[in-house]
Amino acid sequence: MLVLFEGLVRIFRSLFKRGSLFFLLASLLFGGITAVAGAADRGTEAEKIEVISSLEPTLQRIREAAAGVETIASSMVQEKYLKAFAEVLKAHGRFAFERPDCWRWELVDPVLSGLSVCGDKGRRWHEKGGKPQSFKLADEPWLRHFATQVTAWTTADFDFLQKQYVIALLKSEPPSLELIPREVAARRLIASLEITFSVDYRYVTRIIIREADGDYTAINFLDVIINQPLPEGSFSQEY
Repeated sequence: MLVLFEGLVRIFRSLFKRGSLFFLLASLLFGGITAVAGAADRGTEAEKIEVISSLEPTLQRIREAAAGVETIASSMVQEKYLKAFAEVLKAHGRFAFERPDCWRWELVDPVLSGLSVCGDKGRRWHEKGGKPQSFKLADEPWLRHFATQVTAWTTADFDFLQKQYVIALLKSEPPSLELIPREVAARRLIASLEITFSVDYRYVTRIIIREADGDYTAINFLDVIINQPLPEGSFSQEY
């Protein structure tokens, strides 16, 4: 089985070829979030009104909390649930981020593979793919498009993000959001994302990626460290 990271790469490339603006990992970059209400039909009308009325105050708290985050480092556990298999497929990795535009997403088990971007340049590596490859975003249209998404999340460009997702508040404490891609091409692959934040609203603790065929992946961020110096070479393959 391919690990989730490789699957995400295939999704990105497929969506880019279809002209979609929906890129999955943009939701991981711990920035601000904007929304329109009512993405899902759940609960009583009174419950819906209460959740919707809490949406903007919750988003404002996320904006304010995220504004003070300069660096993030965490470990992560990814669990893939497939309808066809009883066994849960697990992968372990780590995530790093530094404002304004540097990030690293890496799996270390069961297969070492990763991607990092900083400014207009990046690196990718895979233990079975030979030497790490350096690239310029200008030469990688799908990655350049994704980097634009990342920048929008980290800088809280709400006008831009509103065009990409319908977002609803699932729970207020700790805040949990549901994101549904607006574009039909994206929804053929990903039905929705569920994102849960920490109790202090500063970072994401859990993401559930629900695929259109019913399979889903849960990503849990553990041992999160905020605003501490990152190791030298964090955005190169050596870290």
